[in-house]
Amino acid sequence: MISICPHCTKNLNLTETQRAKIENALASLPQGKSLKFNCPHCHKSIEVQREASRPPHQAVQPEMPANKLPFPPGPPDRSWLERVESGRSDVLDDIPQVMILIKDGAIQTDITRFFEEMGYKVVLPHSAAEAEQKMRFTSFASVVLHSTFEGNLASSEIHAHIQSLPMPQRRYIFYVLVGPEFHTLYHLEALSNSANLVINESDIPHFPLILKKGFQDYEELFGPYIAALETMGKK
Repeated sequence: MISICPHCTKNLNLTETQRAKIENALASLPQGKSLKFNCPHCHKSIEVQREASRPPHQAVQPEMPANKLPFPPGPPDRSWLERVESGRSDVLDDIPQVMILIKDGAIQTDITRFFEEMGYKVVLPHSAAEAEQKMRFTSFASVVLHSTFEGNLASSEIHAHIQSLPMPQRRYIFYVLVGPEFHTLYHLEALSNSANLVINESDIPHFPLILKKGFQDYEELFGPYIAALETMGKK
């Protein structure tokens, strides 16, 4: 509703009765027609036109051709499958990987299954040289070594390699030793062998529970330290 004169630009100061009378007069006019009244100040004629009305909140819908449906989205890209099958691991960078170095078929099968059930990608090198090569180009979340993989632990090249890793790399590898000579969850024995966890092979059926306990102990001991390093931008 108009409230200012377009000629003298003064406020019309219309009463409620006057407003109601003008609105009723406009409502009774055909669409596109106008109503005229005089300004109470300059007495010039003011013309108010009734606009074509549109139902409130009516959205303008685009017209859809008859018998036409919107195009559906295309099928997902499956090229990553071929990349994985062809040996490219770059698409799996976000999946934690574990290296298992065990020659005993039954123990290797059990530990492999346990890690796969936890969502790990398992890598099974056939030799210490192959294992060292993979560790140069892949960040493993965990390494599991049986003490007899290379005869005995004292002469194991891969064990010596892990012991010699620079700390910025070593601290992010959860190193597990398995063998008949170890005492499960004996932290002093693990420390003396530069490992995070030791497991007697007779306890393999309880491996998931033992590993979970080992992870918890590791997090309690090293978690705050690693978090502080990351806060300082160090890794």
